[in-house]
Amino acid sequence: MEYKRVKPLEQLPLHRQDTWELTYIIYGKGRRVMGDTETDFAEGDLVFIPPHIPHCWKFDNDHVDSEGNISHYTLTFKSELIDRCVSAFPELTERLETVKAVSSVLSFDEGTTSVIADMLEKMSREQSSELIPYVFRMLLLISKRERTAKVVGRFAETDRTSERISKVREFTQSNYARTITIDMIAEHVGMNRSSFCTFFKKATGQTYITYLNKLRVDRACYLLRQGNFNVTEVCYMVGFNDVPYFNRCFKNNRGMSPKEYAEGLVTQRQIISDRQLMNESRRK
Repeated sequence: MEYKRVKPLEQLPLHRQDTWELTYIIYGKGRRVMGDTETDFAEGDLVFIPPHIPHCWKFDNDHVDSEGNISHYTLTFKSELIDRCVSAFPELTERLETVKAVSSVLSFDEGTTSVIADMLEKMSREQSSELIPYVFRMLLLISKRERTAKVVGRFAETDRTSERISKVREFTQSNYARTITIDMIAEHVGMNRSSFCTFFKKATGQTYITYLNKLRVDRACYLLRQGNFNVTEVCYMVGFNDVPYFNRCFKNNRGMSPKEYAEGLVTQRQIISDRQLMNESRRK
């Protein structure tokens, strides 16, 4: 998270990055390049930029503050942060995956922009360790407003990649409880096995099997939280066909075995139940 107050010419030239970006213009105006699109911008503008889209701001040298500066808030974060939010709250997977599926530069309505700008201003005064709750709130807000947002920039290369990744995610989320092979998912997106493996690793930073296992573990956590199924039942319900392998994947993702995770949930429920009983007895 950065608050920048600089000379117009000190802005970065056209560039791309592997992180998501939210930028809110506090002072300044000019022309912005977002992928294949160039448009005007001014104070109060906010854009949400997916990874790998070339972009830059060309600030007007005659529109500066009393010290000759322009200013803006910029927040960047990696896709891994969204993945960690999904792991922590698997019941929000669908909403957070909506954010990850965004492939164009978006701007939002005045109310949404105002809420995000206010959070960015507060974040600029916080310690880095205090930023995650703000980012989580922003992600949920963006997931709600994504469908009504205005597209202000596209990039053909990114659109093609995003379209394929979306097909992979939709297929996987619909079929994770069944047997899925690399050949099967490669054929689904019209690629051969080798090309698909290279494409997916480059686009997401992880192998498809790693992605699939993580999704299955997230679903397993959700089922274990319900408290209606034991570990073995959950193993097969989420698509694993081998309990020891399920245990290894779960521990790699969560740092504990599914049994330990389930026992921890039982303990938490018991503590909550005991507290409720104590409060009820005090009221009596």
